[in-house]
Order: sequence, then structure tokens, then C-alpha cells
Amino acid sequence: MNKKKKLKEEIAKNKTYLLNSVEALNHRLWNFSQNVNEGWHNVSEKEWFKKKDQYYINSFVYRFLCFIHWVIKTEKDTITVDTTIANKEDIRFLKWIKTFKDIFTDADLLHELGYDKAHDTNHFYKNDLIGYSKWIIENNQVIDFDDFKEKIKKNYKSLKPVIEYFSTIKDDDSDKNLNVLQCFHLLSIKFLNEYGHDYQITPKEKLNRITELYKSKIKIKQGFLEFIAKSKLEKEMKDIVKQIK
Repeated sequence: MNKKKKLKEEIAKNKTYLLNSVEALNHRLWNFSQNVNEGWHNVSEKEWFKKKDQYYINSFVYRFLCFIHWVIKTEKDTITVDTTIANKEDIRFLKWIKTFKDIFTDADLLHELGYDKAHDTNHFYKNDLIGYSKWIIENNQVIDFDDFKEKIKKNYKSLKPVIEYFSTIKDDDSDKNLNVLQCFHLLSIKFLNEYGHDYQITPKEKLNRITELYKSKIKIKQGFLEFIAKSKLEKEMKDIVKQIK
């Protein structure tokens, strides 16, 4: 089979699932940007899964894991194909895939907040992230949210770092995880605007509003700009970069 055609097929078979997972997490981050002060996600470990309704934190973790799964699967399915023969469109798509995984694993992103990258309190190691993504897979399928809720009640300890990543976020502009999520939110919007269906696209006015909000809140701007440059997404993110500087 033609290698270019093979690469396109590998991208295409996961693309819709990936777009939907980005959209689901993106929706949550729109809500979170307005309601982080409500603390719906702030559930202590001693209360995990004891309350009747913990939809917010449960669905936050589930959407994140689904997103990570499809990112890693897309990367895995395309890694055996020689990308040096890929066209510019496919190379650009694969840059986004790598960027989506890297933003949650790149400790340098947080250097402005004095982060000690020798620890993994506010970033994930890449191999661990792969392991967490397997948590939602059974019989080679992504389990649905109801099954996830039941599974996590019985055995959440192996997923504890992921739960804590979201459940400990504070309504504080210096919160490291919050900063990363805000940066990811901007990336996810631009990705969906480039590859998503009509209903997944964010209008310019709405994009400008969230960018203006984050401009005053993100405290890792330099780290984010360096990350964008390292990811080779300067062209794709140029309007965002211009606004947040």
C-alpha cells in the first residue's frame, strides 16, 4: 500500500473519536473557566465516591482519560508509518497529537511558577500517562461513563494521581494545574477550529473573550510561548500568541 495513503488511513480511523474527546473536554473547560470558584471539583480523598453525586469530578477525570487515550492511540497507530513522506496537512495534524500529550508532561512549562520538575506533583510522566489511559479500556473498547463510575468506586487507587490533579485545583491564578488547563483550553479550541465539524468550531468573538480572560490569569505565558515554539505550532497559534503577550 502507498505509504501516504496508509498514513491517511491510520489518521482517519481515529480522527472522529479524537475530535469528540477533545470537544468533550473542551466543553468542560468552558464551564470550568466560569465556575472554578464554585469548587465542584474539590473533593477530598476521604470523601471520594462516598457522596451520592460526584458527577463533576468523575466526568472531569473520565473526559481527560478518553482524550488521552485517543491521543496516544492515534500516535501509536501512526508511529510505524514513515512520516517523512507525509504531506504538510498530515504532518501538521501529527504535530497537534504530539503537542496534546506533551502539554501534560512538559515540566518546563511551569518554570515561571518555580516548579521543581524532579517531582511529578503537577505534571505526568509520559509512561504513566499511557498507563492511566488504559484504565478506561475493557475488551479493546472505551467503557462508557456509567461503567467508569462503577469501576472507579471499587478501585481508584491506581488512578489517584489523575483524580488529585483535578480535585486539588484552587481558584488561584498561580495554581499550576489550572494554568496548564487554561493553556490546553486555548490549544484545544484552535485544534477544533481547524479540524472540527461546524458545531465544534468556536466563533471568533467567543475565542477572543476567553483569550482575553486567560490573558490576565495565565502566569506561565513565557513557558507557554516557548512550548508553542517547541511544538512547531507558531503559525497555528499566532493569533492567540499575539493576544496573550
